[in-house]
Amino acid sequence: MENLSRGLLFITMLTGMACTSLNTSKSPKEKSYSEDLTSYLPSDVSDTLTTAGDVQEQITAADSTLDITPRLDSALFVVDSFNNENKTFIEGLSLQLYAGNDRSEAKEIQMKAFRYFPESNPKIIFDQPNYKVRMGSFYTQLEAYPIFRSVQERFPKAILVPIRIPVSGN
Repeated sequence: MENLSRGLLFITMLTGMACTSLNTSKSPKEKSYSEDLTSYLPSDVSDTLTTAGDVQEQITAADSTLDITPRLDSALFVVDSFNNENKTFIEGLSLQLYAGNDRSEAKEIQMKAFRYFPESNPKIIFDQPNYKVRMGSFYTQLEAYPIFRSVQERFPKAILVPIRIPVSGN
């Protein structure tokens, strides 16, 4: 019984100490912390640290020293010419009005698209075993979206699909 009362007293004291808050209030002056750590920086980093007034001087100094070396210029020319020679297409978007295996339905949708959008030139594409009716070639979604919305009023199942747009003039 005595051990039980000692245990309860011990637990009570521990919970009492744990629940009391430590009053270590500091004045606002003592709460702020600042320390100059520039002495610990490597020498090459501490040399580049500047004040706000020196920043404008550094920007103007950097602008006058910008120079692309001829070696870098020739490397960029080689990369650019390689990219231009091998590009035969650009990634783009097209409106797909129909996709299915019924040729007559594809033809019907194509004629309907001609009727509603005469300038669009819808085409039937046979990608075995499906027929697809597509119209328009767009480089970005931003370019395609307004037309997509107007087409979707007449053709609710229309979707934007990614396509490869051939590059001419190579």
